[in-house]
Amino acid sequence: MRRVSPEVLAAALAGILSGVAGALLFATAHAIVIVPIWDRITSGLIFGAIAGAGAGWAFAECYPAAIRTSTARSVGLGARFGALLWMVVAPVTVADAVLRTLGLTPRYEILAVAVALVLALAGGGALGWQITRRFRGALAGAAAGLLLVVAMAGPVPVGRSARAFNIFLAVLPAAVLGGIALALFSPAIFARITRGRENVTSTPPAHDAPPSA
Repeated sequence: MRRVSPEVLAAALAGILSGVAGALLFATAHAIVIVPIWDRITSGLIFGAIAGAGAGWAFAECYPAAIRTSTARSVGLGARFGALLWMVVAPVTVADAVLRTLGLTPRYEILAVAVALVLALAGGGALGWQITRRFRGALAGAAAGLLLVVAMAGPVPVGRSARAFNIFLAVLPAAVLGGIALALFSPAIFARITRGRENVTSTPPAHDAPPSA
């Protein structure tokens, strides 16, 4: 079994932190724009953490150098990656709005779910492949796209009200800030992980004391 690289591990852990922060930001925006959802915040934090870990994995596959060192460029890549993830899942919401307008969602709910899953996986996979040109990058991107849609509790029903559309737009700055947090937190976590592994490998094995005469 292939060992998880320190870059992926560090980014996943950083993603959990940024995912929790993003879930809190989304819940705050939802409370201000529509209605409070604090009674459901526990599940939101859990799914936010899972989605953040998936985004961290994808970020590490796409930009491994940004995990090792913190620079202005890596922070910019984090912001760009967050925005790209939002753009990847935007078609899921657009397709849902079209299906609702045509009256298909109430009658064929399984169709709406299938369309959302395919678009999330395909969009995320295409993003990962476009950046890395590797299967692992495509796989990580697909996972990130799917988990972000799950964390959003599925497509946002933007056709119902202007407030719902505003919530959909509010996900963009949350995703950008999450990407920035990934780029900021990952190098510090990566340094601790690699330092710990170096200490383990550099410690000489203990030898039993020779028997006394």
